[in-house]
Amino acid sequence: MTDEKPSSESADRLSASVDEIEAAIETALTRMDADRKAEARIAAASAEHKAEINKRVSIAALLLTMMLSFLGFVRANSDGDASGDKGVAQQSKNDAATEWTLYQTKTAQRSSFVEAMDTLAREVMSLSPTDPRRELARFHHHEYEAKVALLDDENTQLFHVIQTLNRAEYHASKSAEHHDRRTSRYDMAIRTLTLALVLISVTLLVDRSYLFWIGIAVAAIGGLFGVTGYFLH
Repeated sequence: MTDEKPSSESADRLSASVDEIEAAIETALTRMDADRKAEARIAAASAEHKAEINKRVSIAALLLTMMLSFLGFVRANSDGDASGDKGVAQQSKNDAATEWTLYQTKTAQRSSFVEAMDTLAREVMSLSPTDPRRELARFHHHEYEAKVALLDDENTQLFHVIQTLNRAEYHASKSAEHHDRRTSRYDMAIRTLTLALVLISVTLLVDRSYLFWIGIAVAAIGGLFGVTGYFLH
């Protein structure tokens, strides 16, 4: 009886040790399975997060590219309009200078005819009433009067032409300044949107969501520059 009792206790202890080992193994396997599932969930969440970021970045990049293309188009048109207005202003200025030179020339001619009429009148006063040179002087006097009247008409027309050219130069210069201001706004918008596109693209490399939203904010500022330039008056 004495020998059987220790043997039974040893078997019980061995059985308990085996049960503990099996329980520990099962616990470890359960823990490993839970860790694998957790890692799988984290990996799936990370992949979903990256896919969402890729989708956002792709849509934002497409929209920014379209905006940059549109701004490049309207900027080229504005720059072309400014160049055209500057050409009109310069041409109007040159034409006005030419017409003004002609106006001064005709004014000098008129002054010479008026002076000749005065000289002729003084000479006639020294002649006797029966002097035949009085008839010749009267003829020249009428001729000078006709030329003075013709020059006055031509100078009046030239003056109106000069005023029209000066007005055209003024309006063309103002229009060119307006287009230059719009072009400057477009340039600011293009540079700002380009910076926004770079920030949004870097989001994919460094996996920082805040860079995406910073890029969106910068893009909004660039879009504001573009809109104010387009509707600038």
